[in-house]
Amino acid sequence: MYKQAGGWELALSPVLLALVGYGLDRLFGIVPLLTVVFAVVGLAGAVTKLYFGYRTEMEAHEAAGPWAK
Repeated sequence: MYKQAGGWELALSPVLLALVGYGLDRLFGIVPLLTVVFAVVGLAGAVTKLYFGYRTEMEAHEAAGPWAK
């Protein structure tokens, strides 16, 4: 089974959320505060998802190895 490395998530999550933040900034007429906040939240979410996905995959790999029996 082909497993994505997460590059698209890592690149697009902050960009998409920054665009949402930019739209809200324009709507409310405030400094680009929400753009930065949403971009950071998107990056943190993508990194967190990749980290926990990696840990889960490695735990499954360790449990299936011949050394685990």
